[in-house]
Amino acid sequence: MALKKKPKTKKKTGNKTFLGLIGRFCLLATIWGTILFGLILLWFTQDLPDLNTLQSNVRTPSITIQTLDGTVINTYGDVFDEMVRIQDLPIHVPQALMAVEDRRFYYHFGVDFFGIIRAVYQNYRAKRVVQGASTLTQQLAKDLLIRQGLFPVNDRSIKRKVLDVLLAIWLEWKFTKDEILTMYLNRVYLGGGTYGIEAASQRYFNKSARELSVFEAAVIAGLMKAPTRYSPSSNPEKARERAKIVLQLMEEAGFIKDAQKYFNEGIHVLESSKQENSFKYFCDWVIELIPNFINSMDRDLIVVTTLDPAMQRHADRVCLDYIADMGAKLKTSQLSLLAMSPDGAVRAMIGGQDYKKSQFNRATSALRQPGSSFKMFTYLAAMEDGMNPEDMIDDSPVVIGNWRPSNYTYKTQGEISLHDAFARSVNHVAIRLMQKVTPKKVIEAAHRLGITSKMEEHLSLSLGAIESTLLDLTTSFATYANQGRAVWPYGILEIRDKEGNILYRREEQQTHVVIKPEPLAKMRTLLRAVVGGGSGSRANVSPSVMGKTGTNGDKNGNRDAWFFSIREPIENDIGFQNLVVGVWTGNDTNKLMANACSGSGLPAMVAAAFYRGPDVYDGANKPPKKLATKKVVESSKKIVEEAMPKRDEVDKLLDDLG
Repeated sequence: MALKKKPKTKKKTGNKTFLGLIGRFCLLATIWGTILFGLILLWFTQDLPDLNTLQSNVRTPSITIQTLDGTVINTYGDVFDEMVRIQDLPIHVPQALMAVEDRRFYYHFGVDFFGIIRAVYQNYRAKRVVQGASTLTQQLAKDLLIRQGLFPVNDRSIKRKVLDVLLAIWLEWKFTKDEILTMYLNRVYLGGGTYGIEAASQRYFNKSARELSVFEAAVIAGLMKAPTRYSPSSNPEKARERAKIVLQLMEEAGFIKDAQKYFNEGIHVLESSKQENSFKYFCDWVIELIPNFINSMDRDLIVVTTLDPAMQRHADRVCLDYIADMGAKLKTSQLSLLAMSPDGAVRAMIGGQDYKKSQFNRATSALRQPGSSFKMFTYLAAMEDGMNPEDMIDDSPVVIGNWRPSNYTYKTQGEISLHDAFARSVNHVAIRLMQKVTPKKVIEAAHRLGITSKMEEHLSLSLGAIESTLLDLTTSFATYANQGRAVWPYGILEIRDKEGNILYRREEQQTHVVIKPEPLAKMRTLLRAVVGGGSGSRANVSPSVMGKTGTNGDKNGNRDAWFFSIREPIENDIGFQNLVVGVWTGNDTNKLMANACSGSGLPAMVAAAFYRGPDVYDGANKPPKKLATKKVVESSKKIVEEAMPKRDEVDKLLDDLG
């Protein structure tokens, strides 16, 4: 039986060929697209950084300036501190960061598409860029790229942004969320050369990040937007305002329940922890001194200084108050102050009225004429030449050629004792003394006490016709408080590295005697006369205060006004004691001040206000607060103690009478 053949069907060659071409094209396009995309990725990833050290800090040398009690007053360089794990921090620390930067941190894979959509919408509504969409992981990736020198800080290229995304995705795949957050918190820049949460916590609040309160965490998180603008050191008010916004964001994110409560609890924190700008004058001076004590600054350093924060804050307040109260009237714009112990340890330094406007340190660098304060060297030479405070001398006007020096208010009496002449700062007497002992001996005395300025041997030197600094003059004056021994100013007690290795430690120094006991005793009598009833009487806050006023000017006005003083300790006395204080006021441009702005006025008043201390100071030109003195308290205790035995006797007698 023959098999029937199936009828042949006509092949649809045309359709099959067309579909095949499309399929082959798509396949080839996919293959070549994948290859091209791979090549592009390969090209981009060639610039990816070495990630082996990502979980360790990239440390660069820094200098931390602190006081003897450990208070950090400034930092220089890029400051890192120990790595802290997120598990060791209070939960509100990372929450504050996420509230500001990335609320959905735990819900995305490194790139937040919801965040991108939200940012585009907000920016469209505002018609400007008001919100970003980069995640914390992307920010960490960007930081890594920049810190390894692959891109400059302000780079906005497509290549860098692509690498941000690629590296962020890789980080999310490689590390856990907690590890990424830990790395970010330890690398983020938080202002003032400070990197990482621990370094920022130590700098701004002098505590570990493990101890940060909710408000303090909000302050630090607020720095992310603009570290300089919201720095609690230089802009505490703006830092406080920014912290309030961060707390509100934390409440919106559900991290805390009552933002206002936490704001109220921390509102005064910045007042106690802020770093005043006036501290920076002292810190800059200390930085200049470091190379004198160590050979290399190639490691992180901690410098322990002599500064007393309480004295510094009080000095700053007093100087600002008095310039605000009297500056315009007296036509003076600057006021600087130095306070040091008798051996030269600088306890407070005010280098000007506003460090942010001018970093020029008028306490250490401004060369000005000391005026009548130079008489302390002229009279010293006279006392060393055998003269005594009781000696009488002609006080009539001196005329030498065309030179006719005058006195500010003093009227000639004919003769006057050296005691009264020094107390009242009589110019004619100082000139005659220099004529007697010779300018050479006066110059020698000034050099011996530490004045380094070049001095010519002419009689105008007796009225302070040289230039010197407040630091040099205050140091020289300190000799009278240091038993006549030479004084060298210092601000550094110790330098060590972060590992605790001591690189320098100041040892107690026995300097040589530059004023013998007899002339020293005479000079101290004269210096007390100035404050006890002479030109410096406005600084007479205690019978232990000695001083010398100085004014440089002419009949049209004064250019410089000075006051140098010593306050020696008296038991149970109130205020700052055992200090040498120098005060200067004037204008940077050498513009004349008012005639009333003399050493016996503003500088002496500032010294008095400083000596009284913050407990009794109530503002410029205001009487001190009336507080019970330590002496009164001790006397009261003594009366009670003496009365107690008598009371016991009375009680015993009453018992006997029973």
